[in-house]
Amino acid sequence: MVLYCGAETSCLETQMGIFRRKTYIETGCFSLVINDLARAFESLREDYIFGSLSQLKREGVDVSGIARDVVPGSELEDASKGYQLTSMMGIAWDYIRDARDQLEFDRLLSASLGAEEGSRASNFRERYLDCRGDIDALAKALSVDVHRAIGSPEPRTEFLIQFQGGAVLLGGLCQVETYRACGDDRMALSLRRRITRRQS
Repeated sequence: MVLYCGAETSCLETQMGIFRRKTYIETGCFSLVINDLARAFESLREDYIFGSLSQLKREGVDVSGIARDVVPGSELEDASKGYQLTSMMGIAWDYIRDARDQLEFDRLLSASLGAEEGSRASNFRERYLDCRGDIDALAKALSVDVHRAIGSPEPRTEFLIQFQGGAVLLGGLCQVETYRACGDDRMALSLRRRITRRQS
């Protein structure tokens, strides 16, 4: 079964397996998936910073001197991009058959985000890969980088706790968007429900 994203373009191919159907992204549609992810990730970066600072303000922390926007090309944006790529790429690769195509998708998405090899965002990503997929370690690493990137405001502990909690949510939402962009609405919905239950 082949699903269509447009009148003539076949984007997702679904194959029947022993236990369930498996959907794969066709290589000709990488650009559509990448554009979708790039838009979603930009919005999630903004939500992460705005939400974290808003929560700190509600808790009585003075955040008046901190910009709530993620400035393009800033260290804050690059750290967030590196984190997003680290948290979602394994999921995307699962929807691409060939290892060479997986690497090409990675290269294209990284370039689309301005995180190509040698860039500051790529350097953050390499550092986050050292966490070996441990979401708590990843979130802690991002929280330290975000705290530094916004000027290391005090009280340090409160900022780090909030940014770390927000980073766990950011990683989960990046994974939801990745499942959705890869055509797996069932997994996207399941993960979103788990995230919602965890927040309750």
